[in-house]
Amino acid sequence: MSVSYVVQKCTSCAGTKFDYDKETKMWKCLYCGALIERHEQADTMFTIKNVVKQAILDIAYKRMSSAQNNLVECKKIDSGYVGTIIAEIAYEMNMIVNGGISKSEQQNYFSMIKKNYSSLMSKGDSPTEEEIALYDFFDSSEVVGVLILVFDTLNAKTRKETLLKYFNADGVYSRSLNSNLISFSVKNGMFDMFLQILHNADNIDKKAVMKTLLNRLPDNEDKAENASFLIERDEELSEDDIKVFENYICNSSDSAETKCRIAVALCGTPARPSVECIMSNIITHLSDQQLINELMTAIIKEDLLDVEVATIVDFSVSDCGYEVCKQNFNMLTDSDNFVEMSADHFNVILSREDLTLENKQSLIDSMMKFQVSDKVRYKFISDYLCETYDTPENRLSMITFLLSMTNDLSTNTVEKYIISCSLDKENKPEIVKRLFNLGLNRSFFNQTLSNYVFGNPDSFEVQREVIYQLLQAGLRMNSKACTKMICMFNIPSDRRVEMLRMVKATGINSDDVIDMYLSSINPSQFEPEIFGELIQAATRISNNGFQRYVLLMQDLPAAKVGSITKMRTISYSKPEMINCSIKVGNDKVTCNLIQAYILTTTDPDELAFGVLSALDGNKNTAGADIDVGGMRYKFKKYVAMKLKTGEVSFLAKALCGQCRIL
Repeated sequence: MSVSYVVQKCTSCAGTKFDYDKETKMWKCLYCGALIERHEQADTMFTIKNVVKQAILDIAYKRMSSAQNNLVECKKIDSGYVGTIIAEIAYEMNMIVNGGISKSEQQNYFSMIKKNYSSLMSKGDSPTEEEIALYDFFDSSEVVGVLILVFDTLNAKTRKETLLKYFNADGVYSRSLNSNLISFSVKNGMFDMFLQILHNADNIDKKAVMKTLLNRLPDNEDKAENASFLIERDEELSEDDIKVFENYICNSSDSAETKCRIAVALCGTPARPSVECIMSNIITHLSDQQLINELMTAIIKEDLLDVEVATIVDFSVSDCGYEVCKQNFNMLTDSDNFVEMSADHFNVILSREDLTLENKQSLIDSMMKFQVSDKVRYKFISDYLCETYDTPENRLSMITFLLSMTNDLSTNTVEKYIISCSLDKENKPEIVKRLFNLGLNRSFFNQTLSNYVFGNPDSFEVQREVIYQLLQAGLRMNSKACTKMICMFNIPSDRRVEMLRMVKATGINSDDVIDMYLSSINPSQFEPEIFGELIQAATRISNNGFQRYVLLMQDLPAAKVGSITKMRTISYSKPEMINCSIKVGNDKVTCNLIQAYILTTTDPDELAFGVLSALDGNKNTAGADIDVGGMRYKFKKYVAMKLKTGEVSFLAKALCGQCRIL
């Protein structure tokens, strides 16, 4: 049986060069552009073409036995026919690839392919009129698809390109053929073909196509849309597929926007990637607020595990910008998910340098709508108060904001802040004031003020104001601390007097304070205003304090006599019973207080006479023997002797006269 052909000529210009038009299924003259149909003359029906077509169609569906039978029929009809040769090559190629044959059998098939391909090439490097007529007859993308793959493998570029003109990817219904065509289209960069095959969703291995789409196609605006198309039509998606999508999200160089849209499509399916994967690889890399909203809405509307909710919160507070974090909190608030905040969550927000003060306060307001225990609230407020670095201005505003959330703080926290924290610099006194405005129990802070005075990191200026605020709050101070406070000379004396009065109002032992003051103060730093306030409340005075005041302190003349008069009444011992060790020239003299005053005073004469009277200086009290370097001397004789050497003043002689001992 034979088939003959006439050379096709254009009916308009008699040209013989044509290009196949896929849409009209007609041939277009390359010279004048006219569309014509090819015609063939045959002495039989087209049986052999049908058998060739059926053989190759069987190959498309891996019906290799049926394909072999049809190939036998082709050979019976015309073994030299181009269609028979092509069908043989297609069969042999697919047997090697899909036939499950041994290596020796594969070698045989390779030999047959080589022989048959040589026969085909002997007819022409390019398709002949006869071959083109065969392709024109097929009208089957599945048959054409098989041959495209065969000629691609053989690197028969001209035949492959000719066949591509007849191919419509959406007309292939063989899943196995579609899988091979997918690989072919990606390898050759024919992404339009790939997408056509992808949309033939009922006839492809959707999981395999999805892997190819995710991992091999370039990122563009259609990638997510096509992935979503597959996801929506894949009824077999399961938790086993999660790894595929997580691997894509974690490792692909695609944009976060593309990954986001794919993740949105996966939400609600068993294959949704973990919340941690989505948050760390998508949300934290997105800037498009609408996309973030879509993805977070899709995630949060699901029934989430507690650990997933915690992951959303963790990433929101630590890795998301303000807008995203706020949005996530709002969505969680509106959802049915249980959200519990820890102190660490608040601490992260409070310590972030990329957030403004207003951002932080807004986020904390949102976080307080969730489950926040009293313990957590006290903890993060305490941590910020004592440890979190920020500008003093921001801290003042933030601490005021945080304190509005509580009526109490632990004693340890407040003490730690007062004694150890210097973050707020000049704002610290104001914050101390606000702390005690909470209504703290003052009785729990008995040692706080004293401890602060003896050890704190603040500047003198801040110390002064903090002490003042603590006194205003009614805190008590022990005698040692009070003495140290009134000797803080960087504080103006009038302010120290004011603070001393506040200390006295709390019930301090003024006797201890005045003794400590007189015993420790350098005489050159003696302050009449401070001493005047101390002596008013004194009820007892020690011998040491009494003698140091009389002998060393330069008090106001108008006050000194009165102070000594009071001291004499409250002293443990009378002046004449108080032993003093003094230096007169090179002599070490031991005598009573009255005698020591006479020998050493530099007070003005009038004041000295008044002081002597206040001390009750007379012949009996001032005339007793004294010890000079271990030897006994009559006081009168010693004064007379030292007057001659000039080691005592004439004032001393006058004072002795007042006492009637000279």
